[in-house]
Amino acid sequence: MNLQPRREKIAGQNEFLRNTQGIEVKTGGATLDSSAFTAGEYVKAGTAVFKDNASGLYKPWDTTVDTGTPATATGAGLTMNDVKIVEGQNPVVGVLAAGHPIESKCTYVNAAFKEATKGRIVFDI
Repeated sequence: MNLQPRREKIAGQNEFLRNTQGIEVKTGGATLDSSAFTAGEYVKAGTAVFKDNASGLYKPWDTTVDTGTPATATGAGLTMNDVKIVEGQNPVVGVLAAGHPIESKCTYVNAAFKEATKGRIVFDI
């Protein structure tokens, strides 16, 4: 158990939601796999992630990595806030489960991600 909390002020988070109608957020948040991100970088709000069934941690929906079929990419959603990746620490972040984001302000969103979140996350309003 890590009993060394840290606080970091992040200024200037960009809004990625079109509106707040029908918004649903994953209860309890999602624990990101820090080894799947670059240490020291900020994971921006609106980054597409999915749950890795082997580890239970969330990884980026990176188009360069085969995430399997949309049906096997469980827990797909968009991060709700910016979070800094610190080596050896897996941060918890809110995840948008349903809502209306602006696609151009999101990261790693592609056709497979849209299929995995079909009926929950709507980009074409």
